[in-house]
Order: sequence, then C-alpha cells, then structure tokens
Amino acid sequence: MFVRMICISVCFMLFMQTNVVLGGNKGKVALVMKSLSNPFFLKMEAGGKAYAEKNNIPFQVFGVERETEVERQISIVDNLISSGYGAIVIAPADSKKLVPVCKKAMDKGIVLVNIDNPFHKETLKAHKITIPFVGSDNRAGASMVGNYIRQKLGNKGRVIVIEGIRGVENAELRKKGFTETLTSGSQIEILASETANWHKDEAFSLMTNLLQKYPKVDAVCCANDNMALGVIQSLDMFGLTGSVWVGAYDNIEEARHGMRNSRMHATIEQHPELMGQFGVELAVRALAGEKLPDYTPTPLDLITFESFDKKVALSISHHKNPFFASLEQGVQKAADLFGVRLLLADAGNDDAKQLIDIQKFIEKKADIIIINPTNVEAVSPAIEIAEAAGIKVITVDRKSLREDLVISHIASDNVAGGRMAGEFIANQLNGKGNILELEGIPGTSAAHERGMGFNETIAKSPGIKIAAREIAYFDREKAREAVTRLLKKGDSFDAIFAHNDEMILGAIEAFESSAVPLPPVTVGFDAIPPALEAVKQKRLTATVAQKPEKMGELAVQNAARIFRGEDLPKVTLVDLELVRQR
Repeated sequence: MFVRMICISVCFMLFMQTNVVLGGNKGKVALVMKSLSNPFFLKMEAGGKAYAEKNNIPFQVFGVERETEVERQISIVDNLISSGYGAIVIAPADSKKLVPVCKKAMDKGIVLVNIDNPFHKETLKAHKITIPFVGSDNRAGASMVGNYIRQKLGNKGRVIVIEGIRGVENAELRKKGFTETLTSGSQIEILASETANWHKDEAFSLMTNLLQKYPKVDAVCCANDNMALGVIQSLDMFGLTGSVWVGAYDNIEEARHGMRNSRMHATIEQHPELMGQFGVELAVRALAGEKLPDYTPTPLDLITFESFDKKVALSISHHKNPFFASLEQGVQKAADLFGVRLLLADAGNDDAKQLIDIQKFIEKKADIIIINPTNVEAVSPAIEIAEAAGIKVITVDRKSLREDLVISHIASDNVAGGRMAGEFIANQLNGKGNILELEGIPGTSAAHERGMGFNETIAKSPGIKIAAREIAYFDREKAREAVTRLLKKGDSFDAIFAHNDEMILGAIEAFESSAVPLPPVTVGFDAIPPALEAVKQKRLTATVAQKPEKMGELAVQNAARIFRGEDLPKVTLVDLELVRQR
C-alpha cells in the first residue's frame, strides 16, 4: 500500500470558547500518528476529529503507513513547523528520535502534546524540555493480560513474548508488564522474547520460526493485536489454534472477531479515541495560555473471550428520565466494548411491568440481569425468581431488599451526596434560613438515602429548618405543580434541595412562571445535561454529579468479570462531585 497522508479540515472558526485570536495556521491543531493503516489509530483520529468538530477547532491529521517509518514522521513534523501550525499532537513512532524535531517545534512557539507512546524521559531531559503526555499505563495494561494468562496456566507453563519495536517506550513497558507478571512467584518459563516491530507479517514469520524451535508452547503474549493476528495465522498452520492461549493489546476489531471465535483470548482496550480527544483538548487549552498537567491518564479495560455473545439483560426503571437514559447509554457502550448481547426493557416506573420484563429475561435465558429497580421492595420477587433459575443479578443505582441475592451493586454513595448538598446549602445560607425539600419516589433507596444524608447535615445547623417537604416522585411536572401550589399559598424559602435534577428544574420553572424571584440557593442531584446548562446559565446554583453513564459501564464491566470467574466486591461506589456556579 502506498504511503498516504490524510488531511481533514473540519472547520474555519477559531476557538470561540477560549477567545484565542490567531492568524494563518497558528490556530490549527495537527494530529500526527504513527500508522494510518492500524485500526487503533483510526479510533484515535476519530476521537480527535469528533472533539475538534464539536468545538469548532481547525484540525488536520497526518501520519505514516508503517510504524517503522520514523524519518518520514520527522519530515511531517518539520513541514508542520515550516507551515506555522499552532499545536502538534503526536503519537511518536520512536520515543527518542522524534524528540529533537519536537524541541525544534517548541522553540518556534508551537504547542506540543504527546499521546499514546511516551517520549523517553532521559532524552527529554537531555534536550531540556518537558512535553505533557496523554495515554494509558502500558506496563499496567500488559500486567493485566499477563495476570489473566498466568491464571489460565495455573502458574506454570511455557510462554513466548512477541515484542513491539525495541527501544520504543510503550513496547518496552508492555514487555516488562508481560514478563514480570508472568514470572513473579510462578513456575512459568519465558521461552523467547523477540520483536516483530508491531507488524502482522513479521509476527507470522517470527512465530513460525519459534514454533519450529519450541514445538511445545502454552501461551503467547503479543505487544499489539496486529502481531497477535500474525501469531494466530502461524498457530493455524501448525494446528495449534485454540490450544495455545493468546493475549495481546489494543482491542482492534479483527482481534475481537478472534475472541468471538475463541481463537484469541485477551486484549487491552486503552481507549485511543480518548487519547485523540484529550490530546486535542489539551492543545486548545495550551493555545489559550493554560498550563497543562504533565500526565493525563486514559483508562484500561481487560477484554476477554469469555464475555463474547453472552446475554446481559438490563431492566431500566424509566427511560424518559435523562439520568436513567444516561445510565442505559453507559450499559450499551460497555456491552459493545465487552462483546455481550444486550437485552433491554423499560419499566416506565411501573413496578408490575418491571416484574414481567425480568420474567421475560429469565425465559430468554439471560446469563446476567442488571436491574435498576423501580422500587426497593417490589423488585424482590423478580430477584428471587432469577436466583432460583441460576441467573446472577446486578443492581445499579437503586438497591433491593434482597441484596443478599444480588452479586454486585453499583451506585453512588447517596447518603454522602445528600450530605454534600446539605453542607453546601448550610454554608451558602451562613447557618440561617428556610428550606424546601422535594422528595423522590417513596420506597426507593435513592430518595431515602439522599434525604437521610441531607437532613442529618441540616440538623447540625439550628438556625436552618426544613420549612416544607413535598413528594414529587422524581418528576419535573409534579415538582412544578407542587411548588406552584406553595407559591400561591404565599410560602417563601431561602433554599431548595431536590432529590434529583428533574424536580429542581420543575421548581425553577414554577418560580419563573409565577414571576416570583428564585430562592438564593437551589440544589439538585444527578448533573443531567439540562441541569448542567442551568448551572451555566446561573438559573441553578449547584447539582451533585453521580455519573450515571459510569454506573452503567461498571455494571457491564462487573458482568464481564463474573464471566471470567473473578470475585467481585459486594458494592462498587462511583465518585460524586458537586457542580456549582463559577
């Protein structure tokens, strides 16, 4: 394939959000990748491009065909310097050889951001420069694969390691992660550790030679998926496919196909789309004059063959609620990542319908059921039926009374979130005032726990009292109606706390419709997009963010861990954050 260079201009407006005014190419961000043929880097490009388009950033992509074309990549950077680009986001083909040209760019006032493959620290030091890095911990990711293979081998066996380009930082880190984890405290022998330079064809030739030298191999660990695919071709030729464990790195689509067919067994998703996105975002921030962090991490996920085509069912309490819609999006995203088949049902806040939906999941022989309960009590019979059918249950956000039958519960610490809201309101009121509390659905753990944490905190301030409580069932319209009634009675408040954002937005609408000034402090819970926009517009004082999409992702991640036979903590908590006006 001929060397190609993709240049994608995504817009002509310049950094409206940062108010940076630059001329010519000074406002452009270039993404320089080390392979335009590797699917991993296509994901990286997509992430950078999507962020640029969303934020009106002039953006172009460049790269080389094969990752060994170091001089060609140096030439690309030189051309970008001559063209006067404002920022270069680079995944270097070599951790040392690209440093001098990057210093040259920095000396010309060009912003540099390093992604994916970190520059060699000593080489950066020798050139007296620092470059912010975005990427995953390659050593930790390889250790995850090494630990998986080690468990499958029962701590003994014969393993071959196929390395990336020697001297390249991420290749060296992955090699260390594999070998250290495989051999520490085990009887595993590393038969050989040799390079195939990231390439499928070289890995095929190398593995063919190694199999002739070492006919008895139990596992192969490859520093990327491309090389693993070449290894599998060689195993095919020797009739060993399926009998030799194969672990790799990158989670490209062809490797996922291999796992679906049990020809490959494990890989690492290191989210190249986030590397592209974060790299461009940091470049924009630097062009706006902001100091950047030295390191911005991207997450790692172990993807294994056990979860592919397993049936995971999700019973959501109410899809029309933006919070639960976001939770569902997280489940869908993770289901795609881990290769599971997803069954979905929306209970529409109807306890009886949720029971029927779960019964249907059981009839369809779901392997795991994720339940976001409509009610802490009403869902219990369905969990008991699932348990009797041998189907494991994960609950998310809201608990069940039968938590003893639930293998994993994913949630925010709602009590802590209520306390967070209470402390913020008490501080804003300087210890004195009247509060309206809008409560969620009675019988749900979220309403109970948020209210408990909030009221425990407010009780510590004698000058503050809960002047009124209204049950609004987590519903915007019901909250609007309840607050309208209170306003017609002439009630007034210094602050409002609602157990979710839908209710606080309904309360705000009631005040706006009644032409009554809003209380000085209004606080919601969930950080749904309309609430975040209201904070930005200074219509809402604050909201407690509990990251529902992350909850959904973790629910499926825990399901994948169950399929691998791992032990899970009974409860997995997602961090909370108070989002407030600035």
